[in-house]
Amino acid sequence: MPKRADCRLCGSRKLTLFLDLGKTPLAGHFPTKEELGNEKFYPLEVFFCENCTSVQVLESIPAEILFKDYRYLSSVSKTLAEHFTAYAKEVYNRFIPKGGFVVEFGCNDGVLLKPFKDLGATALGIEPAENVAKIARGRGLEIMNDFFSESLVEKIAKEYGKADVIAGNNVYAHIDDMDGVTKGIKKLLAKNGVFVFEVHYVASIILGLQYDMIYHEHMMYHSIHALKTFLEKHGLEIFDAKKVPIHGGSIRVFSCHRGEREIESRVKELLAFEHENDLDSINGYVKFASRVKEHKKNMVAKLRELKSSGKRIAGYGMSGRANTMLNYWGTGKDIIDFGIDASPERFGRFVPGLHIPIKPPGNLEGIDVVVLLAWTYKKEIMEKEWEFAKRGRFLVPFPEPHLEP
Repeated sequence: MPKRADCRLCGSRKLTLFLDLGKTPLAGHFPTKEELGNEKFYPLEVFFCENCTSVQVLESIPAEILFKDYRYLSSVSKTLAEHFTAYAKEVYNRFIPKGGFVVEFGCNDGVLLKPFKDLGATALGIEPAENVAKIARGRGLEIMNDFFSESLVEKIAKEYGKADVIAGNNVYAHIDDMDGVTKGIKKLLAKNGVFVFEVHYVASIILGLQYDMIYHEHMMYHSIHALKTFLEKHGLEIFDAKKVPIHGGSIRVFSCHRGEREIESRVKELLAFEHENDLDSINGYVKFASRVKEHKKNMVAKLRELKSSGKRIAGYGMSGRANTMLNYWGTGKDIIDFGIDASPERFGRFVPGLHIPIKPPGNLEGIDVVVLLAWTYKKEIMEKEWEFAKRGRFLVPFPEPHLEP
Protein backbone atom coordinates (compact mmCIF):
# COMPACT_ATOMS: atom_id res chain seq x y z
CA MET A 1 0.00 0.00 0.00
CA PRO A 2 1.22 3.56 -0.65
CA LYS A 3 2.70 5.52 2.23
CA ARG A 4 2.22 9.26 2.41
CA ALA A 5 5.23 11.52 2.41
CA ASP A 6 3.25 14.60 3.44
CA CYS A 7 0.95 15.70 6.26
CA ARG A 8 -2.77 15.13 5.61
CA LEU A 9 -3.64 18.49 7.17
CA CYS A 10 -1.03 20.95 5.92
CA GLY A 11 0.97 19.15 3.21
CA SER A 12 4.32 19.58 5.00
CA ARG A 13 7.01 16.93 4.63
CA LYS A 14 8.53 17.79 8.01
CA LEU A 15 7.30 14.56 9.60
CA THR A 16 9.09 12.89 12.52
CA LEU A 17 8.58 9.22 13.43
CA PHE A 18 8.20 8.82 17.20
CA LEU A 19 6.44 5.45 17.69
CA ASP A 20 6.78 2.13 15.85
CA LEU A 21 4.32 -0.62 16.85
CA GLY A 22 5.67 -3.07 14.28
CA LYS A 23 3.79 -4.74 11.44
CA THR A 24 0.16 -5.50 12.31
CA PRO A 25 -2.95 -6.76 10.50
CA LEU A 26 -5.95 -4.49 9.99
CA ALA A 27 -7.56 -4.07 13.41
CA GLY A 28 -11.09 -3.83 12.02
CA HIS A 29 -11.00 -7.07 10.05
CA PHE A 30 -11.96 -10.19 11.99
CA PRO A 31 -11.22 -13.19 9.78
CA THR A 32 -13.48 -16.22 9.45
CA LYS A 33 -12.01 -19.72 9.85
CA GLU A 34 -11.63 -19.96 6.06
CA GLU A 35 -9.66 -16.69 5.95
CA LEU A 36 -7.10 -17.59 8.63
CA GLY A 37 -3.53 -17.20 7.48
CA ASN A 38 -4.41 -14.84 4.64
CA GLU A 39 -4.28 -11.61 6.66
CA LYS A 40 -2.02 -8.86 5.36
CA PHE A 41 0.32 -7.02 7.71
CA TYR A 42 1.20 -3.34 7.47
CA PRO A 43 3.71 -1.11 9.29
CA LEU A 44 2.07 0.75 12.18
CA GLU A 45 4.17 3.88 12.67
CA VAL A 46 3.09 7.22 14.12
CA PHE A 47 4.48 10.60 13.01
CA PHE A 48 4.44 14.18 14.32
CA CYS A 49 4.18 17.08 11.87
CA GLU A 50 6.70 19.74 12.82
CA ASN A 51 4.73 22.35 10.84
CA CYS A 52 1.12 22.06 12.10
CA THR A 53 1.64 19.72 15.14
CA SER A 54 -0.76 17.06 13.82
CA VAL A 55 -0.19 13.39 14.68
CA GLN A 56 -0.87 10.66 12.13
CA VAL A 57 -0.22 7.23 10.63
CA LEU A 58 1.13 7.61 7.09
CA GLU A 59 0.07 4.24 5.66
CA SER A 60 -2.74 5.01 3.20
CA ILE A 61 -4.88 1.88 3.10
CA PRO A 62 -7.90 2.47 0.81
CA ALA A 63 -11.20 3.08 2.56
CA GLU A 64 -12.79 0.30 0.49
CA ILE A 65 -10.47 -2.18 2.25
CA LEU A 66 -10.85 -0.66 5.71
CA PHE A 67 -14.59 -0.10 5.88
CA LYS A 68 -16.59 -2.07 3.32
CA ASP A 69 -16.77 -5.11 5.64
CA TYR A 70 -16.84 -3.54 9.10
CA ARG A 71 -17.46 -5.50 12.31
CA TYR A 72 -18.00 -2.67 14.81
CA LEU A 73 -21.52 -1.86 16.06
CA SER A 74 -21.94 1.16 18.33
CA SER A 75 -25.32 0.22 19.76
CA VAL A 76 -24.20 -3.01 21.46
CA SER A 77 -22.81 -0.93 24.34
CA LYS A 78 -25.31 0.54 26.80
CA THR A 79 -22.73 3.17 27.74
CA LEU A 80 -22.33 4.28 24.13
CA ALA A 81 -26.07 4.29 23.47
CA GLU A 82 -26.69 6.52 26.51
CA HIS A 83 -23.80 8.79 25.52
CA PHE A 84 -25.13 9.37 22.00
CA THR A 85 -28.70 9.91 23.18
CA ALA A 86 -27.51 12.72 25.47
CA TYR A 87 -25.25 14.04 22.69
CA ALA A 88 -28.17 14.25 20.24
CA LYS A 89 -30.29 16.15 22.78
CA GLU A 90 -27.53 18.71 23.36
CA VAL A 91 -26.96 19.34 19.66
CA TYR A 92 -30.68 19.37 18.84
CA ASN A 93 -31.52 21.85 21.60
CA ARG A 94 -28.62 24.18 20.77
CA PHE A 95 -28.57 24.20 16.99
CA ILE A 96 -31.43 22.48 15.17
CA PRO A 97 -34.68 24.28 14.27
CA LYS A 98 -37.93 22.33 14.33
CA GLY A 99 -37.83 19.80 11.50
CA GLY A 100 -34.23 20.78 10.74
CA PHE A 101 -31.95 18.67 8.55
CA VAL A 102 -29.13 16.56 10.05
CA VAL A 103 -26.56 14.59 8.05
CA GLU A 104 -24.23 12.15 9.78
CA PHE A 105 -21.41 10.57 7.82
CA GLY A 106 -19.97 7.32 9.13
CA CYS A 107 -23.26 6.86 11.02
CA ASN A 108 -22.61 3.18 11.85
CA ASP A 109 -25.80 1.46 13.04
CA GLY A 110 -27.59 4.74 13.76
CA VAL A 111 -26.70 5.08 17.44
CA LEU A 112 -26.70 8.91 17.13
CA LEU A 113 -28.92 9.30 14.06
CA LYS A 114 -31.89 7.48 15.64
CA PRO A 115 -32.09 9.90 18.63
CA PHE A 116 -31.95 12.85 16.19
CA LYS A 117 -34.86 11.38 14.25
CA ASP A 118 -36.79 10.64 17.44
CA LEU A 119 -36.36 14.29 18.49
CA GLY A 120 -38.02 15.43 15.27
CA ALA A 121 -35.13 16.17 12.93
CA THR A 122 -34.99 15.10 9.29
CA ALA A 123 -32.07 12.67 9.54
CA LEU A 124 -29.89 11.21 6.78
CA GLY A 125 -27.02 8.79 7.41
CA ILE A 126 -24.00 8.07 5.21
CA GLU A 127 -22.48 4.67 5.93
CA PRO A 128 -20.01 2.85 3.62
CA ALA A 129 -20.12 -0.58 5.30
CA GLU A 130 -22.88 -2.58 3.61
CA ASN A 131 -23.54 -4.88 6.57
CA VAL A 132 -23.77 -1.96 9.01
CA ALA A 133 -25.91 0.20 6.68
CA LYS A 134 -28.40 -2.67 6.49
CA ILE A 135 -28.68 -2.74 10.28
CA ALA A 136 -29.24 1.03 10.40
CA ARG A 137 -31.99 0.80 7.78
CA GLY A 138 -33.60 -1.91 9.88
CA ARG A 139 -34.00 0.70 12.63
CA GLY A 140 -36.14 2.82 10.30
CA LEU A 141 -33.37 5.21 9.24
CA GLU A 142 -32.68 6.67 5.82
CA ILE A 143 -29.17 5.62 4.83
CA MET A 144 -26.97 6.17 1.79
CA ASN A 145 -24.53 3.26 1.52
CA ASP A 146 -21.57 5.29 0.30
CA PHE A 147 -18.52 7.32 1.32
CA PHE A 148 -18.99 11.00 2.11
CA SER A 149 -17.49 13.03 -0.75
CA GLU A 150 -17.91 16.27 -2.71
CA SER A 151 -19.85 14.45 -5.44
CA LEU A 152 -22.21 12.88 -2.91
CA VAL A 153 -22.69 16.30 -1.28
CA GLU A 154 -24.05 17.67 -4.57
CA LYS A 155 -26.62 14.86 -4.67
CA ILE A 156 -27.65 15.42 -1.04
CA ALA A 157 -27.96 19.21 -1.46
CA LYS A 158 -30.09 18.75 -4.59
CA GLU A 159 -32.48 16.29 -2.91
CA TYR A 160 -32.64 17.72 0.63
CA GLY A 161 -31.07 21.19 0.67
CA LYS A 162 -28.28 22.33 2.96
CA ALA A 163 -27.76 20.82 6.41
CA ASP A 164 -28.40 22.58 9.71
CA VAL A 165 -26.04 20.12 11.37
CA ILE A 166 -23.41 17.79 9.91
CA ALA A 167 -22.11 15.20 12.36
CA GLY A 168 -19.14 12.90 12.08
CA ASN A 169 -18.38 10.81 15.14
CA ASN A 170 -15.25 8.71 15.51
CA VAL A 171 -14.86 9.11 11.75
CA TYR A 172 -13.07 12.45 11.20
CA ALA A 173 -9.87 10.70 12.26
CA HIS A 174 -10.44 7.86 9.74
CA ILE A 175 -10.05 9.89 6.55
CA ASP A 176 -7.08 9.99 4.18
CA ASP A 177 -8.42 12.79 1.97
CA MET A 178 -9.13 15.28 4.76
CA ASP A 179 -9.20 18.21 2.32
CA GLY A 180 -11.80 16.61 0.02
CA VAL A 181 -14.16 15.62 2.84
CA THR A 182 -13.86 19.01 4.53
CA LYS A 183 -14.60 20.82 1.27
CA GLY A 184 -17.75 18.70 1.04
CA ILE A 185 -18.74 19.66 4.60
CA LYS A 186 -18.22 23.34 3.80
CA LYS A 187 -20.46 23.08 0.70
CA LEU A 188 -23.28 21.19 2.43
CA LEU A 189 -23.39 23.26 5.62
CA ALA A 190 -26.11 25.94 5.86
CA LYS A 191 -24.98 29.54 6.52
CA ASN A 192 -25.66 29.28 10.24
CA GLY A 193 -25.06 25.52 10.31
CA VAL A 194 -22.80 23.56 12.65
CA PHE A 195 -20.32 20.80 11.87
CA VAL A 196 -19.98 18.79 15.09
CA PHE A 197 -17.74 15.79 15.57
CA GLU A 198 -16.19 13.63 18.24
CA VAL A 199 -12.76 12.06 17.99
CA HIS A 200 -10.45 10.42 20.45
CA TYR A 201 -8.35 13.22 21.92
CA VAL A 202 -4.61 13.06 21.36
CA ALA A 203 -4.17 14.33 24.93
CA SER A 204 -5.98 11.24 26.25
CA ILE A 205 -3.74 9.00 24.17
CA ILE A 206 -0.48 10.64 25.22
CA LEU A 207 -1.19 11.49 28.85
CA GLY A 208 -3.20 8.30 29.48
CA LEU A 209 -0.77 6.01 27.62
CA GLN A 210 -3.60 4.83 25.37
CA TYR A 211 -1.55 3.40 22.53
CA ASP A 212 -4.31 0.83 22.04
CA MET A 213 -6.19 3.57 20.13
CA ILE A 214 -3.53 3.48 17.43
CA TYR A 215 -4.39 1.39 14.38
CA HIS A 216 -4.57 1.88 10.62
CA GLU A 217 -8.18 3.06 10.34
CA HIS A 218 -7.33 5.79 12.88
CA MET A 219 -5.17 7.76 10.48
CA MET A 220 -5.25 10.98 12.53
CA TYR A 221 -4.90 11.70 16.28
CA HIS A 222 -6.39 15.15 16.67
CA SER A 223 -5.54 18.11 18.87
CA ILE A 224 -7.48 21.38 19.02
CA HIS A 225 -4.31 23.16 17.93
CA ALA A 226 -3.94 21.20 14.66
CA LEU A 227 -7.69 21.10 13.97
CA LYS A 228 -8.02 24.87 14.42
CA THR A 229 -5.37 25.57 11.77
CA PHE A 230 -6.79 22.99 9.37
CA LEU A 231 -10.43 24.06 9.58
CA GLU A 232 -9.51 27.74 9.15
CA LYS A 233 -7.78 26.77 5.90
CA HIS A 234 -11.22 25.67 4.66
CA GLY A 235 -13.13 28.72 5.83
CA LEU A 236 -14.44 27.04 8.97
CA GLU A 237 -13.60 27.73 12.59
CA ILE A 238 -13.93 26.02 15.96
CA PHE A 239 -16.32 28.03 18.13
CA ASP A 240 -16.67 25.51 20.97
CA ALA A 241 -15.04 22.29 22.16
CA LYS A 242 -15.10 20.13 25.24
CA LYS A 243 -13.58 16.97 26.61
CA VAL A 244 -15.98 14.03 27.00
CA PRO A 245 -15.15 10.78 28.84
CA ILE A 246 -16.35 8.28 26.20
CA HIS A 247 -13.74 5.84 24.76
CA GLY A 248 -11.31 6.77 27.51
CA GLY A 249 -11.24 10.46 26.60
CA SER A 250 -12.58 12.18 23.47
CA ILE A 251 -13.22 15.75 22.36
CA ARG A 252 -16.47 17.08 20.98
CA VAL A 253 -15.72 19.87 18.52
CA PHE A 254 -18.26 22.43 17.25
CA SER A 255 -17.34 24.36 14.10
CA CYS A 256 -19.09 26.73 11.71
CA HIS A 257 -18.45 29.03 8.75
CA ARG A 258 -15.90 31.66 9.83
CA GLY A 259 -17.40 34.63 11.61
CA GLU A 260 -20.88 33.12 12.04
CA ARG A 261 -20.68 32.39 15.79
CA GLU A 262 -18.99 33.76 18.88
CA ILE A 263 -15.99 31.70 20.01
CA GLU A 264 -16.40 30.19 23.49
CA SER A 265 -13.67 30.46 26.14
CA ARG A 266 -13.29 26.66 26.25
CA VAL A 267 -11.40 26.74 22.93
CA LYS A 268 -8.69 29.00 24.37
CA GLU A 269 -8.54 26.89 27.54
CA LEU A 270 -7.96 23.67 25.59
CA LEU A 271 -5.23 25.29 23.48
CA ALA A 272 -3.46 26.35 26.69
CA PHE A 273 -3.88 22.85 28.14
CA GLU A 274 -2.22 21.29 25.08
CA HIS A 275 0.70 23.71 25.23
CA GLU A 276 1.23 23.08 28.95
CA ASN A 277 1.44 19.33 28.30
CA ASP A 278 3.94 19.49 25.39
CA LEU A 279 1.33 18.37 22.85
CA ASP A 280 2.38 21.03 20.37
CA SER A 281 6.01 19.83 20.25
CA ILE A 282 7.79 16.56 19.52
CA ASN A 283 9.11 16.30 23.09
CA GLY A 284 5.85 15.07 24.60
CA TYR A 285 5.54 12.35 21.97
CA VAL A 286 9.09 11.03 22.38
CA LYS A 287 8.46 10.61 26.13
CA PHE A 288 5.20 8.80 25.33
CA ALA A 289 6.98 6.28 23.06
CA SER A 290 9.38 5.40 25.87
CA ARG A 291 6.47 4.78 28.26
CA VAL A 292 4.74 2.55 25.68
CA LYS A 293 7.75 0.21 25.49
CA GLU A 294 7.90 -0.04 29.28
CA HIS A 295 4.17 -0.78 29.52
CA LYS A 296 4.45 -3.60 26.97
CA LYS A 297 7.27 -5.19 28.96
CA ASN A 298 5.24 -5.07 32.19
CA MET A 299 2.03 -6.35 30.60
CA VAL A 300 3.67 -9.31 28.87
CA ALA A 301 5.50 -10.22 32.08
CA LYS A 302 2.23 -10.21 34.04
CA LEU A 303 0.44 -12.38 31.48
CA ARG A 304 3.27 -14.91 31.38
CA GLU A 305 3.36 -15.03 35.17
CA LEU A 306 -0.38 -15.80 35.32
CA LYS A 307 -0.16 -18.44 32.58
CA SER A 308 2.85 -20.16 34.12
CA SER A 309 0.92 -20.47 37.41
CA GLY A 310 -1.73 -22.51 35.57
CA LYS A 311 -4.38 -19.83 35.05
CA ARG A 312 -6.83 -20.04 32.16
CA ILE A 313 -7.12 -16.59 30.58
CA ALA A 314 -9.77 -15.01 28.35
CA GLY A 315 -9.76 -11.60 26.68
CA TYR A 316 -12.88 -9.41 26.96
CA GLY A 317 -13.83 -6.82 24.34
CA MET A 318 -12.24 -7.95 21.07
CA SER A 319 -12.24 -4.55 19.39
CA GLY A 320 -9.73 -2.78 17.17
CA ARG A 321 -8.09 -1.54 20.36
CA ALA A 322 -7.72 -5.14 21.56
CA ASN A 323 -6.18 -6.15 18.25
CA THR A 324 -3.53 -3.42 18.55
CA MET A 325 -2.64 -4.48 22.08
CA LEU A 326 -2.52 -8.21 21.45
CA ASN A 327 -0.51 -7.95 18.24
CA TYR A 328 1.95 -5.46 19.73
CA TRP A 329 2.39 -7.65 22.81
CA GLY A 330 2.66 -10.77 20.62
CA THR A 331 0.07 -12.44 22.87
CA GLY A 332 -1.62 -15.31 21.05
CA LYS A 333 -3.39 -18.57 21.85
CA ASP A 334 -0.46 -19.68 24.00
CA ILE A 335 -1.61 -17.07 26.56
CA ILE A 336 -5.24 -16.16 25.71
CA ASP A 337 -7.52 -19.21 25.45
CA PHE A 338 -10.27 -17.24 23.68
CA GLY A 339 -11.89 -13.82 23.48
CA ILE A 340 -15.36 -12.56 24.44
CA ASP A 341 -17.21 -9.82 22.57
CA ALA A 342 -20.77 -8.44 22.70
CA SER A 343 -21.03 -7.73 18.97
CA PRO A 344 -22.78 -10.51 17.01
CA GLU A 345 -20.81 -9.30 13.98
CA ARG A 346 -17.70 -10.91 15.56
CA PHE A 347 -19.10 -14.19 16.91
CA GLY A 348 -17.28 -17.20 15.46
CA ARG A 349 -14.52 -15.04 14.01
CA PHE A 350 -10.90 -14.62 15.10
CA VAL A 351 -8.41 -11.99 16.23
CA PRO A 352 -6.42 -11.06 13.10
CA GLY A 353 -2.82 -12.20 13.07
CA LEU A 354 -3.09 -14.21 16.30
CA HIS A 355 -6.16 -16.34 15.49
CA ILE A 356 -7.66 -16.23 18.99
CA PRO A 357 -11.29 -17.43 18.65
CA ILE A 358 -14.09 -15.01 19.61
CA LYS A 359 -17.17 -16.13 21.55
CA PRO A 360 -20.30 -14.32 22.79
CA PRO A 361 -20.74 -13.34 26.46
CA GLY A 362 -21.75 -16.11 28.84
CA ASN A 363 -18.76 -18.34 28.07
CA LEU A 364 -16.43 -17.73 31.01
CA GLU A 365 -16.76 -21.15 32.67
CA GLY A 366 -13.35 -22.54 33.56
CA ILE A 367 -11.68 -19.14 33.15
CA ASP A 368 -9.62 -17.79 36.05
CA VAL A 369 -8.55 -14.37 34.71
CA VAL A 370 -10.24 -12.03 32.23
CA VAL A 371 -7.99 -9.51 30.48
CA LEU A 372 -10.18 -6.43 30.26
CA LEU A 373 -9.17 -5.34 26.76
CA ALA A 374 -12.26 -3.09 26.58
CA TRP A 375 -10.99 -1.40 29.73
CA THR A 376 -12.87 1.86 29.05
CA TYR A 377 -16.09 -0.13 29.66
CA LYS A 378 -14.80 -1.68 32.88
CA LYS A 379 -17.84 -0.79 35.02
CA GLU A 380 -20.35 -2.01 32.42
CA ILE A 381 -18.51 -5.31 31.86
CA MET A 382 -17.94 -6.03 35.55
CA GLU A 383 -21.64 -5.48 36.26
CA LYS A 384 -22.61 -7.76 33.36
CA GLU A 385 -20.16 -10.48 34.45
CA TRP A 386 -20.92 -10.31 38.18
CA GLU A 387 -21.06 -14.08 38.51
CA PHE A 388 -17.52 -14.43 37.17
CA ALA A 389 -16.36 -11.61 39.48
CA LYS A 390 -17.33 -13.73 42.50
CA ARG A 391 -14.73 -16.39 41.60
CA GLY A 392 -12.30 -14.89 39.10
CA ARG A 393 -10.27 -11.72 38.61
CA PHE A 394 -9.99 -9.03 35.95
CA LEU A 395 -6.60 -7.94 34.63
CA VAL A 396 -6.90 -4.26 33.69
CA PRO A 397 -4.12 -3.10 31.32
CA PHE A 398 -4.19 0.68 31.96
CA PRO A 399 -2.81 2.90 33.32
CA GLU A 400 -0.58 0.09 34.61
CA PRO A 401 -1.36 -3.67 34.56
CA HIS A 402 -3.28 -4.58 37.74
CA LEU A 403 -5.74 -7.19 38.97
CA GLU A 404 -9.26 -6.38 40.19
CA PRO A 405 -11.01 -6.94 42.51
